[in-house]
Amino acid sequence: MTLFEKSLGAGDGYAPAALPAQAIKTAVLVVALLVYADGFAILYPLAASSVAKSVAEGDDPAVIQFVGP
Repeated sequence: MTLFEKSLGAGDGYAPAALPAQAIKTAVLVVALLVYADGFAILYPLAASSVAKSVAEGDDPAVIQFVGP
């Protein structure tokens, strides 16, 4: 071993036993955002086709008069 080499300690060569809490929170957030994006990609075309069908039948939500309380 030369003066420029760093000696290995008892725990230097191993990965940590548990992930830090911040890494777990980040992974959960990424998974939640992916699930949200997938849900949006699946449900948006269904909602758009439902609105298009309603408009074709004459039940356009944009022309319905709002009646206040």
